Amino acid sequence: MDAFLITAGHIDGHEAEALDPGRIEPETFGPSSGPVDAGDLNFDAFDLDGDGTVDTRVVHSDDVVIVSDFDRDGSADRLTMIESDGDYSAWECSRDDEGALVWQKIDAGAL
Repeated sequence: MDAFLITAGHIDGHEAEALDPGRIEPETFGPSSGPVDAGDLNFDAFDLDGDGTVDTRVVHSDDVVIVSDFDRDGSADRLTMIESDGDYSAWECSRDDEGALVWQKIDAGAL
């Protein structure tokens, strides 16, 4: 099973609303934050993995959130958040052994 087959509308068989990446608070984002809507990848978007398919967009709010949907299911697989003070964190999404959606911090620091 592919660890990144996550749909925006369902977690463990229950309806769940995906978070708007423009409303993510880096201080409170964590392992159980749920699905994040990748949004419209047709505008202001990039092909980060170089496969010829647009997969990433940048959302500007008080902080910068870089949203990547590498499997094109509508939900983010990876998030990078850059706070106004220069702190950053990168998160990757997968499912645990029970099938629950989990975000794991893969990098953090300061610019």
